[in-house]
Amino acid sequence: MDSLIPYLVVDIALLAVIIFVMARKLAFWHPVTAYLFFHIYAFTARCWALIGGSLPMYADTPLIRDQVMPVELERAMLWADVALIMFCIGAKVAESRNYAHRFRPTLRKPLSRNVILAVVAVCLPIGMVGFYSIKSGVQVSAIVAESSYYQTLGMWPIACFGVLVYLFGFRWYLLAPIAVYLAVVGLQGYHRVMLVMPLLFFTAYFLQAKRRKWPGLGLVIAGILLLIIFPSLKFVGRAYEVGDFSEMKRLVVESFITPEGKKSDGSGEQFLDQYAGALTMADEYGKNYWGSVYIAVLTLPVPRAMWANKPGLADHLIDVSTARRPYNQEGRIITYIGEAYFNFGYAGFFIVPFVVGYSLTFWCIMATAGPLLRFNRYLYTVFCVAFIQVYRDGMSSLVLFTVIHHLPIMFIWICHYLPGVAKNVQDPPADHPLSLDDHHFKNA
Repeated sequence: MDSLIPYLVVDIALLAVIIFVMARKLAFWHPVTAYLFFHIYAFTARCWALIGGSLPMYADTPLIRDQVMPVELERAMLWADVALIMFCIGAKVAESRNYAHRFRPTLRKPLSRNVILAVVAVCLPIGMVGFYSIKSGVQVSAIVAESSYYQTLGMWPIACFGVLVYLFGFRWYLLAPIAVYLAVVGLQGYHRVMLVMPLLFFTAYFLQAKRRKWPGLGLVIAGILLLIIFPSLKFVGRAYEVGDFSEMKRLVVESFITPEGKKSDGSGEQFLDQYAGALTMADEYGKNYWGSVYIAVLTLPVPRAMWANKPGLADHLIDVSTARRPYNQEGRIITYIGEAYFNFGYAGFFIVPFVVGYSLTFWCIMATAGPLLRFNRYLYTVFCVAFIQVYRDGMSSLVLFTVIHHLPIMFIWICHYLPGVAKNVQDPPADHPLSLDDHHFKNA
């Protein structure tokens, strides 16, 4: 697909300029870092593959599906680059707005040991029972089984262990159950994000605790190995479920030998194609949602058993889907950029990335400028590991993959803001030599 070559050249040049300009400000947990990874993985790498001969989405089923055409992919790449520029402009504006705060003392809320231990004491046993019941197939009522809250109980233990690690550090008595939990999750054959997000959280915590911006060689190698095997995890997990250990071994080995040959559902990773097709589908439907797509997140906490017809997070995909492109049935990903286009048309490519880039970067700077054991810094570390999911799946993921999937964090959040529970302390300015020391924590 040679027509994409100019777009790829421009895209790579743009990435080089952005990395050069922002390199000094970036860190592992910075929202721009996550955005650059998302953009390269979803758009740049896919564009490269298409130029190299990879088939566009639906090209192998022309009789029943409408192939994503080159002109759609070209437009998608162009506007993905515009969104990248606007996101980074928003981040730079946030940096300039925060500059004055580096010279002022700041009031922050310290983490409360009592709150954390009380919430964990209640939520960890419930989460362990829920995790066991889900894994073992214990029969529960249909209403309970269909509830998203029941389905996310299995994530409560890692949320509890995560906050304990953040509070006390990497202790052996915390690492042992974490290792068992992640091993079970990694072999379950679905919901691979349950494995990746905790690993990102612990990495971000480790680096912040060590006052380092980037992982060392060991963590980089481990991350690369995980990336190589990640697309195969669902198939490895299915082989484990049926006890086919020889198949597990074959899949793992094949991941390193023929990484593209291991995915029988290769279209699932073609985010550029899915997003490109969605833009055309939105045009054909002829409707702007004017932000209503985002409103569905407000009703997300309400159990569907109590409100059967509550707005869904993918209602806009149901609207535009056709028999030739059944995005709603296939669970396609249109990215937060496609979501912005559904809401505001071409203006969405400018407005939404700028606002998201500004907001997340402003929060990042404010949260990570102070000591480690501050509630806002912990909360940001929880949320920052979901940023790639947000960019990939849409803005609702900022709530879905943090608050809804890890309710103990919400309980800790609420308790910290109850009157008299965790009193604010005054931290030195960000440029002060003691700005990162938890010198107030003993009084919290």
